[in-house]
Amino acid sequence: MKQGFTLIELLVVVLIIGILSAIALPQYTKAVEKSRAAEAIQMLGDLATAEQIYYMSTGTFTSNLDELDIELPNISNGTTAKTKNFILTTSIDGNGTLTAHADRTKDGTNTVSDSTDPLYYGIGLSLTSSGAITRWCAGVGGSAPSSSTSATATCKSIAGNSTGLIK
Repeated sequence: MKQGFTLIELLVVVLIIGILSAIALPQYTKAVEKSRAAEAIQMLGDLATAEQIYYMSTGTFTSNLDELDIELPNISNGTTAKTKNFILTTSIDGNGTLTAHADRTKDGTNTVSDSTDPLYYGIGLSLTSSGAITRWCAGVGGSAPSSSTSATATCKSIAGNSTGLIK
């Protein structure tokens, strides 16, 4: 009798491997994106700390990253910093509230992803003069979502909830 596998046995094995990879690949992609988002969350946390120190010494926040006691990569125009995965921009509104966005770049090219790209998201931070900090995941440059807002799948994975608010 010949030893070996039949065509049906081989097809069943290939089918099982295909099913397992179809389940595992999206989970792997989410995990990788979540780890990339951790870079932005850490960078925004460091920025918030530096802004609070600046506020204590001057009484206002600054959108000029060069004035802060923090090392951010590739600062340009004083209000933008670039990493391989994110473009960080800062602004201050009329109430003196600092808003910062770390928007996901595409393929490390330092251009923001477009709206058709699944990587179309940004991590945002709002810091008020009273010291209240709000962090969120939303579309690139997006404002903080409300509790009734439904986030994209990527933001749900990063924030760990359906609204995109990050604790």
